[in-house]
Amino acid sequence: MRFRNRSAMLQIPAPASSLLAPVAILTLIASCQSPQQEGANALVAAAVLPEVTQPIKTEPAPVQDDEAMDRVARRRQARLSMAQDLVNQAVAEIDQADLDAAALSYSQALQLDPSNAGAVEGLRRVQALLGDKFSESIDAFDNAGERILVQRQMARLEASEHARKGDSAMQAADYGGAVEHYRMALAVLAWTPAIARGNLDRSLLEGRLEGAQKARADAEVNSARLAREAAEAATAQAEDEEVARREMQLEHWYEQANQAFLANKYRDAEKWCQLVLQREPDNKSAQDLSRAARELRHVTTDERNRKHYREQWLKTMDELGMMDVPQIDPLVFDMDRWREVANRRPISANVGTAGDAERSAIMNRLDDVRFAPPFDEDPLESVASYLQDLTGVNFHVSARVRDELGEDETTINLSLRTERSVRKVLDLISETSESLRWTVKDGVVRFIVADELTGGQVQANYKVHDLINPIPDFPGRDINVSPSGGLFPPDEDLPERETNVLASDLLEDLIRNTIDPESWDLDANNSIRITDTGAMVVNQTPEVQAQIASLLEDLREATGIMVDIQAQFMKVEDNFLEDIGVDFTGLGQPGLGTNGNDMNDFGDPSISSDLAGSPGSDNTVGAFFDEGEDGALRARVEHLYGSQLGTDDFRGSGGVSFQWTFLNDLELEVILRAVQKSERVELVTAPRILVHNAARANLSVLNQVAYVADFDVEIAQAASIADPIVQVIQDGVVLDVRPVVSADRRFINLELRPTIAHLTRPIEQRATTLGSSNSVTIELPEVEIQRVRTSVPIPDGATVMLGGNKISRKQDMQSGVPILNKIPFLSFLFERKGHFVSNEKLLILLKAKVIIPRELEPTAAELGLTQ
Repeated sequence: MRFRNRSAMLQIPAPASSLLAPVAILTLIASCQSPQQEGANALVAAAVLPEVTQPIKTEPAPVQDDEAMDRVARRRQARLSMAQDLVNQAVAEIDQADLDAAALSYSQALQLDPSNAGAVEGLRRVQALLGDKFSESIDAFDNAGERILVQRQMARLEASEHARKGDSAMQAADYGGAVEHYRMALAVLAWTPAIARGNLDRSLLEGRLEGAQKARADAEVNSARLAREAAEAATAQAEDEEVARREMQLEHWYEQANQAFLANKYRDAEKWCQLVLQREPDNKSAQDLSRAARELRHVTTDERNRKHYREQWLKTMDELGMMDVPQIDPLVFDMDRWREVANRRPISANVGTAGDAERSAIMNRLDDVRFAPPFDEDPLESVASYLQDLTGVNFHVSARVRDELGEDETTINLSLRTERSVRKVLDLISETSESLRWTVKDGVVRFIVADELTGGQVQANYKVHDLINPIPDFPGRDINVSPSGGLFPPDEDLPERETNVLASDLLEDLIRNTIDPESWDLDANNSIRITDTGAMVVNQTPEVQAQIASLLEDLREATGIMVDIQAQFMKVEDNFLEDIGVDFTGLGQPGLGTNGNDMNDFGDPSISSDLAGSPGSDNTVGAFFDEGEDGALRARVEHLYGSQLGTDDFRGSGGVSFQWTFLNDLELEVILRAVQKSERVELVTAPRILVHNAARANLSVLNQVAYVADFDVEIAQAASIADPIVQVIQDGVVLDVRPVVSADRRFINLELRPTIAHLTRPIEQRATTLGSSNSVTIELPEVEIQRVRTSVPIPDGATVMLGGNKISRKQDMQSGVPILNKIPFLSFLFERKGHFVSNEKLLILLKAKVIIPRELEPTAAELGLTQ
């Protein structure tokens, strides 16, 4: 805005009696404030005082009279009034958005009354409103006097503001800030010397600056001194605190050592004492306590070792004593170990989702509520509403059911007299319709079409190696002598199991065909795969996953079943042997005899070359009569059997042997042998084996005997060397069994292959030559083998007699002298009678019992666990 100013200088003469200097000049300024006020000039009277850099020294004025004083007061009051009018005019100009005119008015007001607070604040306000354009606005004044006036007033404001801030900083003891503000005020005075008057006198500001600088220097010195004293005090305090802390820490460590010592924790006490001694090696108390703790630790360790040795010795003796008590139960749980095993969880991944709890609650509700379906040609909407009221569960019919299914498919005709669960009724509705299905989703039972059964799959991993991998069979070996050129017994063809329950492909087909068969083809995301390691990965809905888990549990019902088989091979023998006979033998050659010598009863050994042994055990004659020149009569009666009486294990040895010798012209040697034996033998061989259901196992109790079966002849120069061929023959008991438990677990079908082999001892030996003078001996073992091959069903826990063998042997032998053995009483001397009776019976008893580990698991009460 351009200003058009008209100024008239009017000099008002001072009274003659006035001695005031300088002369007051009133400047009347008429300015056009705005286009709307054009023509209306405001006369502003301003008292312009001469600007001087140094105060004018005047002589003391004489006392003014009352008229002069009134005139000065009126003049001052006029200036204040005019300044206030200019402030009011500036406010109006601000309201009219004429900021340049407002700045000029505020400047003129300050020229008249520098202490006018309204003018100061107004000018600052205008400066704030104009911002960066304030200087441009000042330069826009046409009148240089107005421009200089505003600039001076702004400089005065800035200098006054710095002086005021300097004073405030001095009062706040901010001597550095005061120095800066005083310097800024002096800098403003240096640029605008015309404003250096009143409280902005340069010498006054310099005095204030000097005082602020001195105060700042004193403050810096004092601050440095205080900082030094504070640092020294802090260092001393820190040292005192560190000493106190170390003392407290040492006291704490020693207290801990003392408490550990009193609690018989001598090793801990030594550790605490070592900490104290690391800080204070000369601490006498810690040294004494550490020494005492070390000595007592050694003493208590020795006592503990002796106590532990004694306890372990008693425990070892108890264990050895318990070894003499055999375990008769087929399955015994270790309670301590089973407490840990009972907390194990399945390896299979959890197929649950976030909504499992809500879904399970809905399914349980559908299973619990039972009713007799009364639906007779009822629409599906009515059925859903009825079931919702009955169960309290939300039912919903999808839009596709309403749009795609006809009335015949959405009309329910299901009227039954017997009560069924709501879940079963829903399954019946789905089974009787080709397209209508139901599912539980988001807490609502929804009737949907078959095509909507897609999505919502979860992936689960199942360990099925126990179902698809077969349990290995262990058939018993056959016992036989390797024949030389004979016939080998035919090999038994035993089937081998391919799987435990069913093969992997059959398991997959079973799941696809029995559990929601339609869902596998409706949604391509539904899949099942069984890996070679026995892991089954299934991607299906939670409903199908639950059914798969239930099916696997049912299949595993038969996998953990075992059968305890107890076999008894009972052999009973009753043997009797009697052998009585008289022999005339063992007399020997008669002696030659000479005159004057005593008779030699048994002859001269030097000439009795036919004496094979002592009397009674040789083959010499039993009766001798010498007729002189007519000769001598010799006779021997010995009763021999054509075969052995009894068996190799039960012979006629022992008994009584009575020998009587008569020496005269007739010499007789009579030997009476009589033996009677009886034997009863009961031999029980009871193998016991625990077998997995449908698995083949064997129990062998065998003796292995090495024998020389043949020789390989090695021909060398002028010699032949026999290299023996050693083979092994076995005898003993082999129990081969394969149990199959019935579905109701009441019966057991046993496939049995027991074998009993008995090696005849000693092994028969045969000597043969190698075509030269060398001879070798080969052994021909004889094995008695008893086998049974059968399959029998028996009840659980029952005992069945599988089979047996009876052997009865009788031998009646008689040897005597004809005619003489028929004469009563005399026949006793001329005959030998032998009688042998052997009755042998072999029984094979079998007892089988189904063992289900789950039924034998210890209960929570037995384990001492709370439910």
